[in-house]
Amino acid sequence: MTPTITPTTEAPIKDYRAPLRFWHWGNSLLVSLQLITILFQEVIVDARSAVPEFQETMAKENIALTVKQASSLTHILSERIWEWHIYFGWAMVAFFVLRVWLELRGPSELRFSARLLEVARRYRLAPAADKSEAGKVLFAKSTYALFYSFLIVMVISGVMLIYRNDADFLRSIKHEVEEVHNFTMYLILGFFVVHVVGVVWAELTKDHGLISRMVGGEAPKR
Repeated sequence: MTPTITPTTEAPIKDYRAPLRFWHWGNSLLVSLQLITILFQEVIVDARSAVPEFQETMAKENIALTVKQASSLTHILSERIWEWHIYFGWAMVAFFVLRVWLELRGPSELRFSARLLEVARRYRLAPAADKSEAGKVLFAKSTYALFYSFLIVMVISGVMLIYRNDADFLRSIKHEVEEVHNFTMYLILGFFVVHVVGVVWAELTKDHGLISRMVGGEAPKR
């Protein structure tokens, strides 16, 4: 007899409850703000390239600035942006703790691990004709595991950078941690792009109303 997929009452694979929507949109906003601070830090307000501009502007007021003096002024701007980056980083830590709490203490329908296992179960029990579609769902859900891995690395490396001057060990590996932190940010940015494209594609093809459910929520179908 061909095995069939029976509906679950424990861990729906799609869930739009308020706690998950709050975490999803809040975390998305914080990551976006982090990217904006990096954009300002590295491109819009590049401290090194702004030195000549400071000197030129002050020269119009008959004030001569040395390179060191102009660098000190641009460093102030850089530090302000870095402070905002840290504030948003601590907020990301708080959201990360919230997600861990939901995973460990929340009901099964709010746990990513439970939903992932449910998708895997459906793939395992799917008849041959539905195996391909079930595999796509399993692959899509598995990519979130990668995102959570990136988020863990981002949070841990970020906290290490914040306290990099408070311990000899952290100072000794500062450069390596910065490289990991920056590279992970690119991975998260790449995931965001793929995620947005995937959501829009699903909305326009086979899952109409997906975006509105992610915003307004929907009671899980039993």
